[in-house]
Amino acid sequence: MSAGVLAGTAEVLLTYPIESNKIKAQLPHGLYAKLRAQEVARGDISFFSRRHYRGCGTMVIGNAAKTAVRFGVYDILSKKLQDKDGYVSPPASLAAGLFAGFLESVILVPFELAKVRQISSLEEDPRKNGTINSFRRIIQLHGPLGLFYGFLPTLLRQGATSAVRFTSFNTIRQMASGFIDPGDHLSNTGQTQIDLLASYIAIVSTMPIDVTKTRMETLSGRIATGGSNIKCVYQIFNNEGFSKFFSGTAARLLRATVSSLVMFSL
Repeated sequence: MSAGVLAGTAEVLLTYPIESNKIKAQLPHGLYAKLRAQEVARGDISFFSRRHYRGCGTMVIGNAAKTAVRFGVYDILSKKLQDKDGYVSPPASLAAGLFAGFLESVILVPFELAKVRQISSLEEDPRKNGTINSFRRIIQLHGPLGLFYGFLPTLLRQGATSAVRFTSFNTIRQMASGFIDPGDHLSNTGQTQIDLLASYIAIVSTMPIDVTKTRMETLSGRIATGGSNIKCVYQIFNNEGFSKFFSGTAARLLRATVSSLVMFSL
């Protein structure tokens, strides 16, 4: 588990600029334009510039907690649900993935909220936009329960992503096992390729939820919708069109690819 957390931390540090650009692409055009103007004015246009690492510390902490919960809970449930031959049926895999995703969401929500607020903030002073100050600011504005704003879309995204990813992975792996000799096992490269394909399927299928989640976690989005997820979906569709629900898809797919390569190399 500790090795997974360390690998996850290395992956976050390497791919965070991709995550930052994904979040910005999902913001309303007006806010994105203001953030971009600040970057140009300060000369922070390099891919690995300091500004593109806003919220990285928050994500590192959240990622460590998320990794421990996701794989720990899923492994425990999978062992409980497997039959006498060690086979886990797709419905059982789906149920385990959904429950693991639910617990993951509960832990992750405050960190995701703080990260999005940091990335979307127009505050220039980095000392006022750090992890601790972000949490403090959220509590001042919304109270302690404000740390869980965006819980529903986060829950839906994490649960759906885990369910689709694990189910797709198990289904594809079992199909691939039919093409190898009895007693042989899939290579590490084959396992990585299957995991990456399963990640792609999960990403594309959950993009509308991801965009809604980002909007609901920004301060402006919270104010504009009054905290209504349905109103948020309607505003995005009515004002920006259906295609907006898939903004940031390329960045999310790229991050999944780089993450997979990093995890495999480590």
